[in-house]
Amino acid sequence: MRAIGRLLRIFCRERVGEYVMLCLSEGLIALVLLLHHLDLAIFNVAFGMPLLVFLVFQVIAFIKFVRLHHCLSHVSLDNLSYFPDHSQIGQDYQAIIHDLDKTRQEKFEALANFDKDLLDLTKLWTHQMKVPLAALDLMVQTDRLTVSDVQSQLLELDNYLNILLSYLRLQHTATDFRFETFDVADIMRRIVKKYANQFILKNLSVKIIGSWRITSDQKWLTVALEQIINNAVKYTKTGSVTVTFDTNIVITDTGIGILPEDIPRLFEHGFTGYNGRRNQKSTGLGLYLTKDILSQLNFEIAISSQLDHGTAVTISQSKTTDSVLVR
Repeated sequence: MRAIGRLLRIFCRERVGEYVMLCLSEGLIALVLLLHHLDLAIFNVAFGMPLLVFLVFQVIAFIKFVRLHHCLSHVSLDNLSYFPDHSQIGQDYQAIIHDLDKTRQEKFEALANFDKDLLDLTKLWTHQMKVPLAALDLMVQTDRLTVSDVQSQLLELDNYLNILLSYLRLQHTATDFRFETFDVADIMRRIVKKYANQFILKNLSVKIIGSWRITSDQKWLTVALEQIINNAVKYTKTGSVTVTFDTNIVITDTGIGILPEDIPRLFEHGFTGYNGRRNQKSTGLGLYLTKDILSQLNFEIAISSQLDHGTAVTISQSKTTDSVLVR
C-alpha cells in the first residue's frame, strides 16, 4: 500500500496541470449555470458528468501508470524488446537507452584498455628502473663510482620517469597545451646539452644545422624530440648524430639501424623490435609516445633505416599548419 501511495503522489504531481484546467473548466461551467438560474438537476448533470468522465479516465491512466512502472522496474537491456510502451515515444526511449548503453560500453572498454596498458607499462617500467639502480648499487659496492657513470645512470632513470609521467599526462592534454612561437633549434641544443655526457662517453659527434621557427607547444615538443635523441644515442656506438632544420626536422645517426620488418610497427604501443629485445633497454613506449604527441601537435613523423648504416627520422608539420622558416 505504501508503494501504491507513493506512485499515486507521483502520478498526481505529473498531472497537476490537468487538475488545474479541470477546476477552471468546472468553475466556468458552474458560473454559467448559476447565472442562467438553471434547474438544479440540469446543473448537477452539466457539472458532474465531465467530472465523472475525467475521474474514470484518471483511474484508467493510473492503472496503466502502475503497470508501466512495474514493467519498467523489471526491464533490463537483455529484454528491452519487451518494453511495455510500444508507441513512437516508447521506441524513442528504447533508442536513447541503446545509445546510452553503447556509449557506456565504449567508455568502459576505453578505460579497461587504458588500465591494461598502464599495468603492462608499469610492470615493464619497474623492471627497467631496476637496471640503472642495480648499476649504481654495484658501483657503490665495488667503490667504482665516477661522475660520468653516475650521470649516465641518472639520465636513464630520468628518461624512464619522464616517459611514464608524460604518458599519464598525455591522457589529459585538452587544457595542457600552450602554443607559442619559438625556434626548434634552441630546444634541440638544450636536449643535446642534457645528453652531452652520453655523447662524450661514446665519443659521438653531434651537429645542429639550420633553424626553424614554428608555433607549437615547447614542453610537449621537447618530450617528443628527446625520445628521438635518446634512441639515437642509445643505438649508435660510433660515428655521429646530425640534426638538420630546413622545411622539416631530420635527425640522422650512424647507429646499428632497424630491421625492415620492424619499421612499420615502431610506433605501436609496447613494441620494442629486435634492437630493443637485444639491448633490453627499451620500454616500447618512447616512439609510441612521440608519435602521439606529434600527432596532437599537428606534426607527421617518418623513419627510414638501413642495418649497420644508421637511421633517419623526419618530422614535418601537417599541411594545415603554418610555420616560419629561418635560414
